[in-house]
Amino acid sequence: MNKKNIIIIIALAAFFVLVGAGIAAVLNVSDERLQQQSLETLQTSEGRDNHHAVGRNILDGEFTGVINDSGSFRETIASNDVTVVNFFASWCDPCRRETPELIEYQDSRGGESLDVVGISIDDSDSSRDKFLEEFGVTYPVYEFADEPAAIESYKIHLMPTTFFVDSEGTIVRAYIGEVGTDLIDSYVNYVKEES
Repeated sequence: MNKKNIIIIIALAAFFVLVGAGIAAVLNVSDERLQQQSLETLQTSEGRDNHHAVGRNILDGEFTGVINDSGSFRETIASNDVTVVNFFASWCDPCRRETPELIEYQDSRGGESLDVVGISIDDSDSSRDKFLEEFGVTYPVYEFADEPAAIESYKIHLMPTTFFVDSEGTIVRAYIGEVGTDLIDSYVNYVKEES
């Protein structure tokens, strides 16, 4: 190989490294902007939820028994002004990142007519159980009796997805993506104001 070919190969490699770094930076900034835009537009007509599940009743779905608690899903919904219903899977990285926030939210605000509930989706029992143990999940976790039908019915195609549900079971708000305590507070306050 002559010097000219080596120089061309090095130049191309440098070019691809720069392009890759640029794409990664754009994707990171885009994700941060999307989350910030979500918070900023929450109370505007532009920010109203378009998710297909909004307005539907989550109690129309059938759930198997609770995995790590003794209460029924229906009782949990009925006993709260707002229930934060988070759909997750153990293999989902954003789900893993948000779980400590959900635990913190439940531990600090749960029980005051508000609770966090998890719905395990697209996971094996052993992976789900390891996930719950690893994070020390303190809120109740359920499963759909007919998961494929429920996923299609509620249009849960991306995870995590979080529904904000009133005491009647109506899905008032929905958020697709990783949540944090500030975002949860904003959505919970919105549901309380609407109820």
